[in-house]
Amino acid sequence: MQSVDLSGLKQLDDDLEAIFNELPRKRRELHEKIADVIKSEVDIQITNSGLNDSSGKVKGWQDSYVGSGGGYAAIRATDKSTGANSPGAITNYLENGHKIRQPSGNYRKYRPRIKKAYVDGYHFYKTARGNVESKAIEAAEEFVQEITEKMEG
Repeated sequence: MQSVDLSGLKQLDDDLEAIFNELPRKRRELHEKIADVIKSEVDIQITNSGLNDSSGKVKGWQDSYVGSGGGYAAIRATDKSTGANSPGAITNYLENGHKIRQPSGNYRKYRPRIKKAYVDGYHFYKTARGNVESKAIEAAEEFVQEITEKMEG
């Protein structure tokens, strides 16, 4: 008599269940790894941008963040303080540039030495974003390969 054996399906179901239970932890590990890669690339770009950060102050302001559910990785300035002179504001000024204050014009002998209205930014985040994409893809491929190996047994 012919029959259908379902014992293999039960084993497959158990294996998939184990993988899905482990997946959130693995995803967080992946994003922590990507955050470390991004942080190192941002530090390299701060150095290469021409910004005088010999004390490491600007690099020290940059922190890596991973989402509470482990779903994303980001690098941003620390949120220790707020305001116009906070690490986030200064990082923004350095990244994007800022307007130069115009003279009051009250002194008749004043001759401006500044010939432009805006200070150019260093764009270290923008450069790092372009360079880190391939490294992030490589880390994601390793993650997929690891999950595939677990599924295959």
